[in-house]
Amino acid sequence: MGNFLLVVFTYNSISMKLIETDLTCRLDSIPWTSFHTRFVLALGITWVLDAFEVVIVSAVLKPMAKTLQFSQWQSSMMVSGFLIGAIIGSILFGYLADKHGRKKLFLITLLLYSGGTFLTGFATNFETALLFRVLAGAGLGGEFAAIQSAIDEFVPSRHRGKVDGTITALWNLGSIMASLSAAILLKTFSEEEGWRVAYFLGAVLSFLIVFVRLYMPESPRWLISKERIQQAEEIVERVEREAGVKTAAKSCAVPVFDGSLLDASKVIIQKYPWRFVFSASMSWTILTTYYGMITLLPLILSEVYGVPSKEIPKVLLFGSIGGLIGGLVVASLVDKVGRVPLGIAISLLSGLLSFSFLLGYNLNLTFFVYSLVAFSFASVAYVVATEIYPSYIRAYAIGLLSVVGRVSGALSPVLLVNLASINLFYAILCLSIFWFVGLLAFLLWSVFGMETKGKSLEDIT
Repeated sequence: MGNFLLVVFTYNSISMKLIETDLTCRLDSIPWTSFHTRFVLALGITWVLDAFEVVIVSAVLKPMAKTLQFSQWQSSMMVSGFLIGAIIGSILFGYLADKHGRKKLFLITLLLYSGGTFLTGFATNFETALLFRVLAGAGLGGEFAAIQSAIDEFVPSRHRGKVDGTITALWNLGSIMASLSAAILLKTFSEEEGWRVAYFLGAVLSFLIVFVRLYMPESPRWLISKERIQQAEEIVERVEREAGVKTAAKSCAVPVFDGSLLDASKVIIQKYPWRFVFSASMSWTILTTYYGMITLLPLILSEVYGVPSKEIPKVLLFGSIGGLIGGLVVASLVDKVGRVPLGIAISLLSGLLSFSFLLGYNLNLTFFVYSLVAFSFASVAYVVATEIYPSYIRAYAIGLLSVVGRVSGALSPVLLVNLASINLFYAILCLSIFWFVGLLAFLLWSVFGMETKGKSLEDIT
């Protein structure tokens, strides 16, 4: 068994312990194995499902609104309602993931998400549709906190940036699947049937992932933070056996924490205030710009450019392909170039590209170029935003920063659509200002924060 030393200390009246162990460093020293690939794919599929869920709504929003007789405001609430549910799920399940473990939560949240999505297909009016969107959002909001924590805590530090970035880029794969599915379904079925089948399909795909996740292990770093050293040792040894090595590594200090929700909040606010402001700014920028754009596109831009309902999935497909290409390129650079320079460059260029929608060029090409840059921002922003907290509060911190993003993301579609109803220029200007928040945050982080590429989670925190 790995060596460990237990030290008790007090931080701002909150009793905590430090476990000195070599297990976390051994995790970082293990070569990449097929186990890592299976683990990342099983959990990283969350991003694909999240994108599928969000984009399918945008792609079938018009026929859904027509069938259920939604007003324009009610249509925008189909996106915002999903985000409201995600806010609830992020807080609740983020805390529970830190308290009861990553594995239990990423099974429960996936079941909640698939159930909410399936029921959306049976919606008969605005009220039932909104309720089911909130349930699905709660499941996927909890997914993000638990899954992102588990991946960060398992992946060796030298691979963490490109793995996180690649997983985030795969959001666009889910978007491509949603766009193609919507295009096929809307041509195969009537408008009233097509959008319902789209939701049923999303639910079935997500439910199948439950069986894969049953065989995924708990995070060793979380187990250590709960003083379950023997279980953590067994998991690390299993991965070492698969890699065919017995790693020798220095010991690292891992905090142990079993406080309340209030205690966890105090630690974040008192010990990591600047980190939280920065990471919340990342979440804010990603979600306001993304959800704002995919709501503007079917409700406003399609009208301005004269794009019919059945052609909207094609436009979304162009954007998804651009986002996938851009995200994968950024993921390959994030551990080489670094988080900070990439974050500054992408947020600045995205803000400028927002104005391209006022030029009146082909919407497919305009959206592709914009997405190539803008949709790659998450592949650097989410990487640094989720790796700067210790394991004992990581999922809860991710849940909190996600709340900031989801709240602003829920308001963004309504705000931009209302501004666009006055003048499209006002909506685009507002979108560009959203990007400026991310740019400013990265500029400040370059001065007061740190470049985290290649660093272990323990060194960062």
